[in-house]
Amino acid sequence: MIQKKLFTKNDCNLSPEKLNHSHFQIMAVLKEKGMLPISEIGKKLLISTPNMTKLINKLIDEEMVERIPDKKDRRIINIELTQKGHQYLDEKFKHAKDALKVRLSTLSDSQLIKLGTSLENLKEVLMELSSEE
Repeated sequence: MIQKKLFTKNDCNLSPEKLNHSHFQIMAVLKEKGMLPISEIGKKLLISTPNMTKLINKLIDEEMVERIPDKKDRRIINIELTQKGHQYLDEKFKHAKDALKVRLSTLSDSQLIKLGTSLENLKEVLMELSSEE
């Protein structure tokens, strides 16, 4: 509901590179956490390994990520964002941020404060849930 109310379809349009939301999530995790094994990315996003392989292959085809063999264990394949991937995410985040500013500009100061407080409360509750795992 939050995403539907705050962003239009065009705000998060990923179509120029034919990438979907899962591709974007994978790249966002890599941007935040750095290079990770495929299995670790899958765990964070609750995506099965076979599906991860398919998604990663598409990102490699689009030159957004690259495979890096682990130096200590050759069975582990790490995934890292390329420079093109970083640029793509920066552009998409900026576009989404600008679109969000436009959407929120229609709210009054009191509504903005209420929204901010609600989001902080939601974040706090979700952090508690994740710490229980």
